[in-house]
Amino acid sequence: MKVIESRSNALIKQALRINAGKPCADAEMIVVEGHKLIDEALKSGATLRMCFIDSAGTLAGRPELAERAILVPRNILNDLATVHTPGHIVAYFEAPAMPDPREILDRSAMLVILDRIQDPGNLGAIMRTGEALGAGAVILLKGCCSPFNPKTVRAAMGSSFRIPTLSMPDHQYALAQLKKHGFTCLAASMQGTPLPAFAFPERSVLFFGQEGQGLQQEIFAECNDTLAIPMQGQVESLNVATSVALCLYEWVRGRKS
Repeated sequence: MKVIESRSNALIKQALRINAGKPCADAEMIVVEGHKLIDEALKSGATLRMCFIDSAGTLAGRPELAERAILVPRNILNDLATVHTPGHIVAYFEAPAMPDPREILDRSAMLVILDRIQDPGNLGAIMRTGEALGAGAVILLKGCCSPFNPKTVRAAMGSSFRIPTLSMPDHQYALAQLKKHGFTCLAASMQGTPLPAFAFPERSVLFFGQEGQGLQQEIFAECNDTLAIPMQGQVESLNVATSVALCLYEWVRGRKS
């Protein structure tokens, strides 16, 4: 196993640049921490580039990690970690290739589109929920945080490597493409058709807006309908990831009824 003991080593510097979100010379990479998430990345077929462990780490039964493993002192592993209580292993994978948008739009029955979602934890939770409930893809409009942010990857719990994630420049472009492919465009809001009473069309897309501010008004004007989640008490709004989960659950329930 290769050993690195200096923070000035070129590989350590490269890893720190990735952690900081700075572009790499070659393919974009994702930092993945902990054996559970690393195993999810490996199962998805993601390409492992680097793997750092300290003396307390173990690679037993993981030959694919052992081939790329680099032993570093604990203080360097702490520098590479993006969590407050790091474990004993940090790995770097090539980011999944951007899927063909036309293929995704042709084959999907449900899509989730996010407008200026800036909390990486919310984005990761939405990606995980989208995969669990059968969304064809998560589409990010300009202003969303990166799907490769370490916090997004942790919150997605492996879904980062499985559910297709597309980026589109703005809502005008997205709406034009969606309508061209026969989707009914639905906006999530505080007021509108009550979600349980709505019959989802065969091909639907759900728009969700920025935490706190909601969707841009131009999107409401272009969507076919606006859906609202019935709430009781004095709650004014729900976390966007929770809203996505409830809407997708109702979509799945309607398809099975």
